[in-house]
Amino acid sequence: MVKQTGINRRGFLAGASAVSALVIGGPAIAQQGTVTFTSWGGAFQDALRSSMLTPAGQALGIAIREDTTNGIQDVRAQITARRVVWDVTEQELPTAETLKRENALEPLDYSVINTDGIPKELVNSHYVGFVNFTKVIAWQASTYGENGPTTWADFWDVKKFPGKRSLQQQVNYALEAATMAQGVAIADVYKVLGTKEGMDKAWAKLEEIAPHITVWYRGGSQSAQLLRDGEVDIIHMGHNRVESVIGSGKKVNYKFDGGTMDIDALMVPRGAPNKANAMRLINELLKPEPQARLAKTMPLGPVNTNAFKTGILSEADALKVNTHPSNIGKQLLVDPNFYVGRLDVLTERFERIKQKRS
Repeated sequence: MVKQTGINRRGFLAGASAVSALVIGGPAIAQQGTVTFTSWGGAFQDALRSSMLTPAGQALGIAIREDTTNGIQDVRAQITARRVVWDVTEQELPTAETLKRENALEPLDYSVINTDGIPKELVNSHYVGFVNFTKVIAWQASTYGENGPTTWADFWDVKKFPGKRSLQQQVNYALEAATMAQGVAIADVYKVLGTKEGMDKAWAKLEEIAPHITVWYRGGSQSAQLLRDGEVDIIHMGHNRVESVIGSGKKVNYKFDGGTMDIDALMVPRGAPNKANAMRLINELLKPEPQARLAKTMPLGPVNTNAFKTGILSEADALKVNTHPSNIGKQLLVDPNFYVGRLDVLTERFERIKQKRS
């Protein structure tokens, strides 16, 4: 594997042209074409590489280059600059639908992409579901032991659970958390947020906790680092990342109660340089076997229901997956439609709240 010079959104806009990439495949493969895939970095992307990307590169006979994304602005930056270097990017569903409406995505070629086993609601003209993930409240066992803050009311209770807190610096999940912190049942969260009174209360609740947030983290790899290094006591982060921290020997705990379950989708930015190979790669990543291998490597929910029929996942493996029947009912399934068309407006207000200090 060859490591190359990296870019981020600021560097890209400044004129950087190289892609931060791990090139999967040897010289013979590279001669047959390339495709650049972007995800969230860290242990998650390591799991993607071993379970999905490396086998896909070998099966397709192409070199897969990798980069990392921090979300919608990274895609927008390339589109605006008319210098698209990514072929396939993984983003959350609200981001996918927003980019589609902005004409920032290529239509997917379903004559190449097989969606057998993928729920119909996750098959869109310009994006397709990829993996289910859940963000949970995790805590340091050294701070709270086994009886840590398991609910959003606990997260907001700085007297009962004093300590350094961390949330992701994005409005989606935060509004839902603030609503559940008021004692609203999971089934009623979006009913409440669908009213002006409910939204006002959610914003007020966020203003209440904002001064107590020590770190507003950017992405999943940073959240894992914060938890692993003990820089925070309580954090809302991907349960797969928590499992990776536990696997490194760190004593941390979490429960699925009140977790926010979302779905990442795969899409092709408009103007992608290797569009044909992008479609082939997406098709490969959605097959039951790679979906099952990823869930075994890191307990994320496969979107392809046939993954559970492959025999790759043991019963013990399945129990750690967020979509297992014993886990799924404890979580809030995030509604992407809630944010579509107003994500930027909500983000702007959220950014102002983040600036509050104790």
